Amino acid sequence: MLRIGLLGASKIAVPAIFDVAAQMPDVTVTAVAARDPEAARAYAKQHGIAHVARDYATLIARDDVDLVYNGLPPSAHAPWSIAALQSDKAVLCEKPFCMNAEQAAEMVRVAELCGRPLIEAFHYRFH
Repeated sequence: MLRIGLLGASKIAVPAIFDVAAQMPDVTVTAVAARDPEAARAYAKQHGIAHVARDYATLIARDDVDLVYNGLPPSAHAPWSIAALQSDKAVLCEKPFCMNAEQAAEMVRVAELCGRPLIEAFHYRFH
């Protein structure tokens, strides 16, 4: 079973995660965290997500999350993707990957150091 945690109560997660996960019996979205806890609770209820984390760090630390989908604004992609990798999570980061080449290099360096997958959510590459 692949258990996904969502950073952000984003609209893009519907086609990027939920639509795909619905076709795969061994994939589930287990938790969501958002800047606004009320928005996270409403999003979880709307999409049938069992758990709402109180903040991004708590979601990343969960034992029932294998992969973190980072649907936050681009300025938050590098720091939260790196934090997830350092917490032994695989990361699917929404585009743009980050804000600049230095951040991208650091993200890749941390992924390699941690031995965890780090993928930009550029879906058409794989279609």
